[in-house]
Amino acid sequence: MSDSFVTRKAKTLRLATKIMGGEDEAKRWMVKRVMGLDGQRPVDLLRSADGAQIVKDFLVRVEYGVYT
Repeated sequence: MSDSFVTRKAKTLRLATKIMGGEDEAKRWMVKRVMGLDGQRPVDLLRSADGAQIVKDFLVRVEYGVYT
């Protein structure tokens, strides 16, 4: 069974908080259009499991300094 939107959002927020250094920064990032996500908002991508994986992969790349 796949995760719900709420679960995907909570997991992504935890990861983004760790990578961005704070929950406030992560929350702001979640609703901004992100160039590395083709101008999409992370929160919108979380509506599907595939979109959530795209956001997670992007965050991991950011964590390791890979922005392309």
